[in-house]
Amino acid sequence: MKEFIEREKGRLQALFEPFNTRGSWMTLADKGRTPVRVGIVDGFTVTRVAPQFDAGGDVTRVDFWLLIRLSGYDEGFQHAHTIKVVSWSQDDTYLLDLLDDRDRRFHIELIFPDQEPNEAADWKRWRDYKAGNLDRFERIDAELLTEHTRITEEWE
Repeated sequence: MKEFIEREKGRLQALFEPFNTRGSWMTLADKGRTPVRVGIVDGFTVTRVAPQFDAGGDVTRVDFWLLIRLSGYDEGFQHAHTIKVVSWSQDDTYLLDLLDDRDRRFHIELIFPDQEPNEAADWKRWRDYKAGNLDRFERIDAELLTEHTRITEEWE
């Protein structure tokens, strides 16, 4: 089982690689509410994987917990969130839709510099800022990963 979980965690993390390296923005759509553009995302990290089984012991689906770091996450806890993903879909390589355990839909899109020059410029400024503060972000990232991994382990 441990090997299965590690393999799934790697497979799921690979889904987010283009979004982590090329930049993305995210929208949150809560049931019955107008979708809200959350902003530019610094990165997505799969922190935990939990296979769900049927009565026969076969895996029916895999839930996973995702740490989402928005640009500016060094400015406070409100820029880093963990969600439990119970369903996801990807129709195109540049789009990803997630459904969490609270029935919220997270729509993620890659930034296309020729179509979204403002977002591309914001992404570049953010990445340059991070690159200029590597020591600070290594510490912040380690603290966030520890804290959000603990959150997932306590999640019911």
